[in-house]
Amino acid sequence: MPRVRKSVEQEGEPESVCGAEGGRDPLPASSATTLPSRQLSTLLHEVRNPLTALNTLAKLLQKRLPPEDRNHWIGLSIEQECKHLQNLLLEFERSDGLLGTLQVEPLSLAELLREWIPVYQAVAESQGHHFQAEIPSPLPLMQADARALRQILDNLIDNACKYTPSPGQIRLKVRLQPDISPKRVEICICDNGPGIHPENLERIFDPFFRVDPSKPGQGLGLAISRDLATQMGGHLWVDTQGDQEPGQQGSCFCLSLPLANS
Repeated sequence: MPRVRKSVEQEGEPESVCGAEGGRDPLPASSATTLPSRQLSTLLHEVRNPLTALNTLAKLLQKRLPPEDRNHWIGLSIEQECKHLQNLLLEFERSDGLLGTLQVEPLSLAELLREWIPVYQAVAESQGHHFQAEIPSPLPLMQADARALRQILDNLIDNACKYTPSPGQIRLKVRLQPDISPKRVEICICDNGPGIHPENLERIFDPFFRVDPSKPGQGLGLAISRDLATQMGGHLWVDTQGDQEPGQQGSCFCLSLPLANS
């Protein structure tokens, strides 16, 4: 079966979802779902309190589980997630609820994944899935915004876990693309779920579109992820059955980003 690819390259200028540079209107006014500014400010303030408590508990857990303990990474990962949320809250407060301009710079994908993969593995396993990461070594530096990259992978992992019946297979695969100019790195999140019906492929990246309305969410994750990928000079697309074993269904969402100094 031929591979089905839907890429941002084929869609012209994408609609800004996250506040792209030069435009701060993420969605049409008729689709707006944001709270009034006073309610949003109150919500951000109230979220900070339990977040501070979680951060404190994470540090306490690290003290109870010394570095030589095989579970020490749990407390460390919780603290890192708290910092990630705190940074997002600060960004929302500075920009009236919209993410600001991205800071695209040379980054080590290997170092970032070493920090994030234990979290993704825990998320997948908590939902009854097996998680596997395939990462070549060494990996050259890439051009990206770490926060935006994290948000994209978070969304893709969440979707893969959510739409794959348990027990499922969730894979994170990294591949270099040396034959493309400029040279790029490709990060794919693949699952062995039911796949995406062909009639939904044309809408899968549309804001508020949901393949299964019974699943939790607002249908914004893929639209936001595509917009962030474009802002970083990358591309995001979906392959159906492209990277699965023969006879298996599933989907692969692939993110391509340029390498640094390529």
